[in-house]
Amino acid sequence: MNARNHLFQSRYNRKSGKIIANSKLLTKSTLKKEKIPVPKLYRVFRKDEDVERYNFTKLPDSFVVKPNKGLGGEGILVIDRGGVFAGEWVLTDGRTVSISDLQLHLNDILSGKYSLYDLPDFAFVEERIPVHKSFSKISFQGTPDVGILIFNRVPVMAFLRLPTQESGGKANMFQGAIACGIDIATGITVHAVKHTHSVRFFPGSRRKLVGVKVPDWDEVLDVALDTSRAVGLGYCRVDLAIHPKRGPVVLEINAQPGLKIQLSNMRPLRRRLLRVEGLRVKSRRQGVEIGKALFADSRVHLPYAKEGPRIGTFEVVQIASLLGDKIPIKAKIDTGAFRTSIDEDLAGRLGLLETGNQLLTMEFRSSLGKEERKLVNLTFYLKGKKIKTIASVADRSGLKRPMIIGRRDLRPFTFRVRKWEAHEEVKH
Repeated sequence: MNARNHLFQSRYNRKSGKIIANSKLLTKSTLKKEKIPVPKLYRVFRKDEDVERYNFTKLPDSFVVKPNKGLGGEGILVIDRGGVFAGEWVLTDGRTVSISDLQLHLNDILSGKYSLYDLPDFAFVEERIPVHKSFSKISFQGTPDVGILIFNRVPVMAFLRLPTQESGGKANMFQGAIACGIDIATGITVHAVKHTHSVRFFPGSRRKLVGVKVPDWDEVLDVALDTSRAVGLGYCRVDLAIHPKRGPVVLEINAQPGLKIQLSNMRPLRRRLLRVEGLRVKSRRQGVEIGKALFADSRVHLPYAKEGPRIGTFEVVQIASLLGDKIPIKAKIDTGAFRTSIDEDLAGRLGLLETGNQLLTMEFRSSLGKEERKLVNLTFYLKGKKIKTIASVADRSGLKRPMIIGRRDLRPFTFRVRKWEAHEEVKH
């Protein structure tokens, strides 16, 4: 926590950005000006008189009540549906609240009961984002959210938080929600924790928590990076919900995010931060590609793919040059390699080593030891499918094939390998 505070959070976050992030209403207005999607705002309460005069029957059947400067999910009321009688609502935990209950809660917020510094606060009522169908079977009543941790304009770590019965339908880890680590490259969950313990299934079910695909993943990353830029924070976490129709919607931004995201991914955060510190990231697109290149998770394997076109050990692929030409070559399908690799001379002839197409240089380890390799954007066509990826560049002049395709780019395909001992085909 000291390293986070002194080496990253305090050094890379401007005071103006922290002021915006610490106010949900200010965050909402800032993002709306930048045309970044946020939940609809129904009403703001600034003083007790606002609460007394407001006609609560105007509110929809489902909504969320929040403190402007709340901490750790405290003070948030999530209304699931209307009650039996007019002027009543049912919370996600099943309790019924009346208008007088809402008024009392709003007055508590205004008095500062849930604020960061125990100072008087504002309260507001906003739209409740419906649960996306991708999460409907692994969420208890509340709406899951996705947290993207961003540093130096690069997404470095992410998690999916799932409300449970213990958390009362809230996506809050301290209250018992489940957190699933997400592979930055694909948006697929790779590990899950509840409190500090690893879990495989959603509580009370046999529904697996690993292998869940977050919908609209590339758009999620784009919106998160746009949000950090709009607010002016170099180190932050952007929390989003996935609206079934509107896609990613920003819920809030945290200028001093907690460290439990490491547990959900089972990966150390500081090591990732140091890998991108000092990089010159020129655009959102480059930031996303760097994040995908550096932090693609090898735990995401082929079993998550649907059956697709069948491929063999060697296949003819068409590589797109920087000018758009398609150059056919024979490549090796190598499931032992995680990343696709292309010969340096071939990459040069295709224009792939041009400055605008290079991302960064990365250290690789092999049986020959350590070596530095460039990472480049690469587009190729295999069995009629277009694959856009990030490939390493190596000297393959002494090898038979100028390109190998790693398992990261084989998810759309089905292939067979021969089990040598039994001479039988085994489907993977």
